[in-house]
Amino acid sequence: MESCFPSDQFSASAYRANSADLESFSDEELIKHYHSYGKKENRVSTSISSKRDFLSLLQGKKNLLEIGVFDNPTLDFIADSEESVVIHYADFLSRDELIARASDVGRNPQNVPEIKWILSDGYDQIDVLYDAVVSHHCVEHQPDLIAHLLKITSILSPGGWYFFSVPHKYRCFDFFISESTIVDVITAHYLEYEKPSFKSILEHRVFTSHTYQDGVNPFDSLQPSMRKRIESAFGEFSSNEYVDVHCWQFTPDSIRKILSQLAAFDFIPNINELKVYPNFDEFYVAISFG
Repeated sequence: MESCFPSDQFSASAYRANSADLESFSDEELIKHYHSYGKKENRVSTSISSKRDFLSLLQGKKNLLEIGVFDNPTLDFIADSEESVVIHYADFLSRDELIARASDVGRNPQNVPEIKWILSDGYDQIDVLYDAVVSHHCVEHQPDLIAHLLKITSILSPGGWYFFSVPHKYRCFDFFISESTIVDVITAHYLEYEKPSFKSILEHRVFTSHTYQDGVNPFDSLQPSMRKRIESAFGEFSSNEYVDVHCWQFTPDSIRKILSQLAAFDFIPNINELKVYPNFDEFYVAISFG
């Protein structure tokens, strides 16, 4: 089947164009550099070199939904360029609640869009089928990834797309935390996690590192003060219905493998097409279900 989107495979010309330090390299040298360094660094290696490039692939779609938008809607440029497109926004909170939260945490209340669907009321209320659903740095916060994907597929038109961006685990504070596996994802689904596990909260509060480049691994710590932080993490887990932490740690390869396995094991619908585009600190996933 011919793809309707650009290839997500390595392109020497794209790699060169997006790596100023490699402009003089031959194609052969670029390939060697990519496999030795660039892939791990999540360098741009396709024609999709920005989030705007990625979202521009949605132009021509007529019915779009962005979830978890808060004060940063990313689809307005499509609305500005196409008169007939319908774009809706959804969030866990109402618009008034988002405006109040934005004011409290130093974000921009004026950027909060109209909220069509309040997701705390569930996905069953959504009576529209969308050509595409979009989210940014949302997937890694979902306690039950399979349940999340099934909710998304329930509001997609046949052949519809889920577009989402994800932080690269080796390019953020999750650096020292192990990559999530298919076992982790299946376990969360069978145990019907509705909030992050204690393991996820413990990892996020105690074993992440915002200075991971220094090589100091919190998993090697012998500091007695760690006990207090561990107790605090358990208290947070025990006393809250939800804690905003990363439940999953992905790389482009690992998320591609996990999504493919979920479809093969019949946890999610068959995948028509799957593209994963790297871009340094994050990567972009486009998936269409059959």
